[in-house]
Amino acid sequence: MKLPAVDVLRGIAALGVAWYHSRVDLWVGFKAIQANPAEFTGFDRALSWFSLPISQMGSMVMLFFVLSGFCIHLPMAGKGRMIDCRAYAVRRFFRIYPAYFATLLLCLAGAGILFWHRMGQSPALAEYATSAFMLQNWVWGHQVGMNPSLWSIPVELELYLVYPILLWIHIRFGFRCALAFTLVCTVFGWVFFLFGWENLWGSFFRYAIIWNAGAWLAERFVSGNLPRWTIWHAIAMFGVFGLSMLTGLAGIDSYHISYGWGFSSFLLLWWSLGPGETFFKRPSVLLRWLGFCGMVSYSIYLLHFPFFRLLGAIWTGVFGGKPESFLVPTLGVVLVVPIAWLFYRLVEEPALKIGRRLAGRA
Repeated sequence: MKLPAVDVLRGIAALGVAWYHSRVDLWVGFKAIQANPAEFTGFDRALSWFSLPISQMGSMVMLFFVLSGFCIHLPMAGKGRMIDCRAYAVRRFFRIYPAYFATLLLCLAGAGILFWHRMGQSPALAEYATSAFMLQNWVWGHQVGMNPSLWSIPVELELYLVYPILLWIHIRFGFRCALAFTLVCTVFGWVFFLFGWENLWGSFFRYAIIWNAGAWLAERFVSGNLPRWTIWHAIAMFGVFGLSMLTGLAGIDSYHISYGWGFSSFLLLWWSLGPGETFFKRPSVLLRWLGFCGMVSYSIYLLHFPFFRLLGAIWTGVFGGKPESFLVPTLGVVLVVPIAWLFYRLVEEPALKIGRRLAGRA
């Protein structure tokens, strides 16, 4: 089932996360400009204020999780039977791992160039070995420095692994038991957070309710029983979104803010499937471009951070410092899209075709 809204929302999420990360290596930063305003032009000072909402866009990963739960459950929604676990495993593996592993190799090569150029030493290979097995979230200090945004891919894998259990509970015992299972997972995540066990609260326990909310939408959408959208839903969506952004700017911990972003993302997808469906079918250049970005969103997500790292190193080497204008990281986001498309055609798309072919034989 092809839904234009899903690709558009994926594109928005991918560009939002990329824009958020572009500030790390391609911009001096808002605080630096505010601390020394005389050293920057009036245009750059004015433009820096535009970066404030962008500084919260990293939480758009929650939109990815909601969309993932929706898309994974959509083929099974309303059928009342279990998935073919072998075919499911094959398709999920080829959906995420070949492109993920290729990205790790590219990051290792890029990190090798940067480390040798700057310090005459090689990057920490233990980070890459741990990440190759998708265990970096469970081993403290082993996130790949060249691409720390890879943390969410192991979480996605964990959610894939838990989904058959959730589906079985839903089929065997009903929605309420599936909801109870989800809430138990969420409580475990909160307890891990409360005790400071970061290696555990950064796992699927934290995001289960967000991902499963997308699966619930798929179930109601396929059954034609999606609740009617009202003005109160719109108020809640915009209100929680605004509150989440403001609390993020105020420095409130991101653990709880992620649920605000997850709730807003859930309502956004709900609206997109209901009254907003006609909006996404409009022949708009912007919507087509966002849909294209959604098609290659996984490649954008995988490649954007190392691309910005390398681009930032080149800029600093040539000009002696980070860019002063926020236009530079914005341009970096635009430039990463064709690179992601090339990676999609060479790596991601062939892997998807192999996965579909092998799953059909499973």
